[in-house]
Amino acid sequence: MGCGIGGTVMKKMICFMFLIRLFSFLGVSAAAQDNREIALVIKVVGSVEIKSVEDKWRPVKVGQRLNSGDFLRTGEEALVAIVFTDDKSMIKIRSSSQFQLEGERRKEGITKRLLITVGQVWIKIFPRGSGFRMVTPSGVAAVRGTEFYAYVADLGRTTIFGIEGEVELYNYQGKVSVTEGKMGEIKRDEAPTISDAVTVNRWAEDDDTSQSLEIEFMDDQGKLKTFKLRYEEGK
Repeated sequence: MGCGIGGTVMKKMICFMFLIRLFSFLGVSAAAQDNREIALVIKVVGSVEIKSVEDKWRPVKVGQRLNSGDFLRTGEEALVAIVFTDDKSMIKIRSSSQFQLEGERRKEGITKRLLITVGQVWIKIFPRGSGFRMVTPSGVAAVRGTEFYAYVADLGRTTIFGIEGEVELYNYQGKVSVTEGKMGEIKRDEAPTISDAVTVNRWAEDDDTSQSLEIEFMDDQGKLKTFKLRYEEGK
């Protein structure tokens, strides 16, 4: 059935409804794609791999865009640095770690979640964003305007070292607030605890993450364009 000029009124109505549905679908698809892209990889050291739900593991490259739902893993002596595209909040993840990124774009920015099963991570979240949660097998760390280190062991035991700001560490057994100079620990089926931090290995400070990236994207007219991103930690 064509949508030509000489068609019947019924044909024209059907074609009109079809076009409305088509344009609606294209608009939703574009919005969904924009919603999925939440972060950029700005540094890769060693073996770092990525996997989407329907894909296989493949190497991660500097400048790669990350979608909500992507899985990543780091090999031995590896490191990956990721920056969120809304507010430049940043995470660095060390070797032998497994995690998943989730996010949703809203008016105030991207709601961010890091689901980590095992590994070591440094996180710096800026207060102007829409918040961040790190989910582990033993509990949740909720932050806004915070810098901290986290270590997640094989059995899910999670240790948080506060560097700046405040981290709320909780599970169904209770919650504690981890601030600068404090250490919070949480285990499965146990209430979280808080204590003075011992010496913290601030390994993220030894990594000079400063990158200049060229990223290709499609503009509103469907033309391929390139823009340069200069990122320096904390700026």
